[in-house]
Amino acid sequence: MFLHGFPEGWSSWRSIMEALADDYFVLAPDLRGYGQSDKPADGYGLMTLSDDIHDLVDQLTDQPITLVGQDWGGALTWIYGHRFGETLRQLVVVNCPHPHTFLKAVIGGQDWQRFRSSYMVFFQIPWLPETLLTGAGCWLLRRGFKLAEGTKGAMNAALVDELMESFRTNRDLTGPLNFYREFVRNQFNKAERTRLITEFARPIPVPCTLLWGQKDQFLSEDVARKSHEQAHCDVEWRPLPAVGHFVSMEAPDQLLAELRRTLPGAAISGAS
Repeated sequence: MFLHGFPEGWSSWRSIMEALADDYFVLAPDLRGYGQSDKPADGYGLMTLSDDIHDLVDQLTDQPITLVGQDWGGALTWIYGHRFGETLRQLVVVNCPHPHTFLKAVIGGQDWQRFRSSYMVFFQIPWLPETLLTGAGCWLLRRGFKLAEGTKGAMNAALVDELMESFRTNRDLTGPLNFYREFVRNQFNKAERTRLITEFARPIPVPCTLLWGQKDQFLSEDVARKSHEQAHCDVEWRPLPAVGHFVSMEAPDQLLAELRRTLPGAAISGAS
């Protein structure tokens, strides 16, 4: 099962899924607030979002799965591993440090992560980010994809166009932005913060791999390399040189090669 990031959708994984479909049962849902999925006013915290994934897995199979997540999908993959490790065969994260590792870096000012993530402050403002980001045919979002390229011209422009069709109105972007809003708010909610710390204290019990586009401008590689400390398990590190943040959209062939190295050699009956 593949989990997408911001501002994407299930189709950011399409080329990877098509390449693996002969050997595995593959699935990539739109996360809560995106695309054809429900867009409730709340429920965008890590706990509820990982509950969404667990409910879907529970409906699909009683066999262990491989969970692969990029960006926000990666954050959900980490927390899912802590909470529901018994449902996993393995865990693969693409360009997302462990959430607790990320928070420690922001608070501690490690490798400029606070500056790299400063856009999250802007996202806390009601309605204005939606208006600016969806305006002029999503020009700012499109520009963000372009600037995030690790290699000039590598971004799949047609796929960017397709994804932007999902963000035509302010309401289309409110759910995705609420991931950031609730993440920040929950750091000031003692009960929610305690729940997360309790979950993060449980070691992830399955093999973990962290694939990293080394030209990521938003997330620090030095910070991400410390993810094993908060995952409480070994994390295999696999760098992808000259690749930016949106790995599946910029370097799908490299990503596919790494996934083939990681995934089980034979098809399984569950979601993978």
